[in-house]
Amino acid sequence: MRSSFLWLGILGGAIPVTAQNPAATPALVNTPTVHAEVLVTGVLADEGQTRPPISATVIDAEEIEALQATAIADLLRTVPGLDVVRSGTSGKVTSLFTRGTESDHTLVLWNGIELNNPFFGGFDWGLLPTEGVRRVEVVRGPFSALYGSDALGGVVQILTGGADNRLGVEFGENGHELATLTAGAESARARFDVAAHSRRGDGLAENDFYDSEELVASGHWRIGGSGEVGLVVRANESDLGIPFTGGTATPNRTTAWSETEVALPVRFDLGKWAIEGSLSTVSFDSELSAPDDPFGFTFSSSESKAQRGRAVGTFRFDDELWLAVGGDYEDQEVDSGSSFGIDLVGDGQTTKALFSQLYWSPGSWSLDLGVRHDDNDVFGSTTNPRMAAAYAFGSHRVRAAFGAGFRAPSVGELFFPFSGNPELQPEESESLEIAWEYRGEAWEVTLAGFRNDLDNLIDFDFVDFRNVNVGRARTEGVEAGLGRTWMNASLRANATWLDAVDLETELELLRRPEWRGSVVGSVVAGEWAMTATMLHSGERADVDPITFERRENPAWERLDLAVRYRGWRSFVPYARVENITDKEYSEALGFPAPGRQLIGGLTLNF
Repeated sequence: MRSSFLWLGILGGAIPVTAQNPAATPALVNTPTVHAEVLVTGVLADEGQTRPPISATVIDAEEIEALQATAIADLLRTVPGLDVVRSGTSGKVTSLFTRGTESDHTLVLWNGIELNNPFFGGFDWGLLPTEGVRRVEVVRGPFSALYGSDALGGVVQILTGGADNRLGVEFGENGHELATLTAGAESARARFDVAAHSRRGDGLAENDFYDSEELVASGHWRIGGSGEVGLVVRANESDLGIPFTGGTATPNRTTAWSETEVALPVRFDLGKWAIEGSLSTVSFDSELSAPDDPFGFTFSSSESKAQRGRAVGTFRFDDELWLAVGGDYEDQEVDSGSSFGIDLVGDGQTTKALFSQLYWSPGSWSLDLGVRHDDNDVFGSTTNPRMAAAYAFGSHRVRAAFGAGFRAPSVGELFFPFSGNPELQPEESESLEIAWEYRGEAWEVTLAGFRNDLDNLIDFDFVDFRNVNVGRARTEGVEAGLGRTWMNASLRANATWLDAVDLETELELLRRPEWRGSVVGSVVAGEWAMTATMLHSGERADVDPITFERRENPAWERLDLAVRYRGWRSFVPYARVENITDKEYSEALGFPAPGRQLIGGLTLNF
């Protein structure tokens, strides 16, 4: 019933906005760009320089539309160095491994708001959609010098707003239904944007459903001639069925999830100075209901909150040199309990930080130095530097970087009953990267080698039955990328070789394939636009969900095809086929991925 009301709200919400864009002229059909510049995530200043010495991938709105992706996780599958692992069908738990680091070693930012969960760290990518997203930026390597905890492997930032006014509906196999809305309006002094969706699907088995609703709204107001203030809000509610647990059918086991993000950003340009900051609050609520549990009716719930403040001041000496300094404040709090009792009540931690970044680009050189000091009321303090340099000659560029990163123990790891350990120290890393790039008018080639040494990793000690800092790991590898653009077509391919080893056991780290890669090709033929995506994941070590023994998960390939017709002014019909060959595979052992699925839809531009 709730889903039906939101569908009506989305359809009705489009009516008063149509007057904001009376021309309703459809955008040109373009192929995805082979390369794009990084302006936001890899540096503390977003103007004046566009090629910092970092490994980065930008996915823009054109590529999101061409791929017809409905989840951010599906976009990340085509990024070198990243491994996306989904435990079954849409909406199910989805993890991201960046350059072989742990799934909680990638910092996730949404319009500058951190989305990593304070309870046990990490982020579930299964519930983050693409509606209203104009840009996804992925930087690989440690960035704790700029952002603090969780940025050992890299940072993924999702930026919204500025999307075209459009209403969309699509239907597909396995009960897939999706309704979307994006709209915006702008005046001389303000900009407003809204994005919403309502989706549902039945999955592959009984109680494998996924229902989700989301609303995103933002407003930005100009103050005088140099300032801007904003308000950004996101609310998501999702319900998931859990069809089986450990090989046993669970027809009534469900999870309800809700989250809310609110931020107040501000920025002032004062000549050579730029001052920007934000206040934000994030809350996550999760409820598990398992009436068929062997112990009887079982439930659990948790509520995580994080309140943050961040301010950065940038001084530009000239077009080649700038210095940024700033500070962070974060307060985390978690409440949790279950049918067996209360686990946490207001437990949390507070962190204060100071950081700075110096960027200098004399001639063909680019130099980037950063350092950050974090002071935590539980584990103490840590200092993390980052240094990078690049030299450009002709169409070529070589670069190198060194950095240290850390992940603070989560609230659950510190204080959860029995297993929690308040004496835990942060997980740490030291990383080295060397790369060569070539950029011509139509070609782009990249080759990057990296190594991460991870220490103090948090493991569970089955003897003392508590979390301890004993883990060590090493991940090293090579990322290769190739891009080619023609008048009406583009091709982008990448491959990653990875060696990820647990140094305590000398075994491969789980769910990290030695080889993985992707190929994305797009072509425009008249009014038709077509995009094909090939994904490959090599065999990898995993754990059997029933016996808990280590097993090899076989390699797999998947081919997707997306087609759009743009011959009509306002209506854009489209269709896609996911897993064309109906390949049987599991990204995580014991959780079959969907087979071939046909989906069709229609977009109304207004």
